[in-house]
Amino acid sequence: MKNVFLMIFSFVMVGIAVAPATAQTTKRAQLVKFAKQLEQTPFGDEAETNRGWAVRWVIETDQVSVIVCSNSVTEPLLDKKNKYGSDLLGQYMIGMAAFKIENPDKAADEDAAQLAGVQSFLRAYEAMVAAKPKAKYNKMDDLIAMRDKGELTKESVAGCGKKDEKK
Repeated sequence: MKNVFLMIFSFVMVGIAVAPATAQTTKRAQLVKFAKQLEQTPFGDEAETNRGWAVRWVIETDQVSVIVCSNSVTEPLLDKKNKYGSDLLGQYMIGMAAFKIENPDKAADEDAAQLAGVQSFLRAYEAMVAAKPKAKYNKMDDLIAMRDKGELTKESVAGCGKKDEKK
């Protein structure tokens, strides 16, 4: 009986030790799943809830970090005339985090993560316009044109997160 108790106690303790890691792994997988869903169906039934959860998780977790960059590429997200700018800003953050989770070997490559975030919000924007043509916004269309011409590269988003080496 004592051996059975010790065996059960051991399993419980192992379960307790593994549970936080498993929970974080599950949340990371959930974030990646939501990133892809929100790119495809940004106005889906659960989109607002899932976007809120994903953005909150990215902000609060120590599992992955992102840098929200303000440059000519992300400027349209902050424009008050862009009706869905805040949703797309969230997608930018979610897209960067998903990239870092899916590509741990590139997680330190901030330029690659920035580009992934931009590509993610552009896919979401295209899905928004397909679902609601009034979501169309000229500055976002300009970014789509840049992407389609091959002009949207790591170099066009480079510099975010880099420390000033003169200091």
